[in-house]
Amino acid sequence: MDQNSVGFMYLKNKCRRISDAKIKEGVFFGPRMTEIIQDVKFEDQQSEMEKAAWKSLNNLTANFLGKS
Repeated sequence: MDQNSVGFMYLKNKCRRISDAKIKEGVFFGPRMTEIIQDVKFEDQQSEMEKAAWKSLNNLTANFLGKS
């Protein structure tokens, strides 16, 4: 994810206690990841390519790993 993108800045503001490096690498787990998956505003902040990747991750989470 581009560090200058609206989606990255949204995550940075939402997850203030998580370092920029962890946000950049997508290091989220447990309750924080569930919160981000359920956040409809996050998807609105993404570019079309990021939305496609995000939807794929959500489908993987829901259909393969089980509902979060």
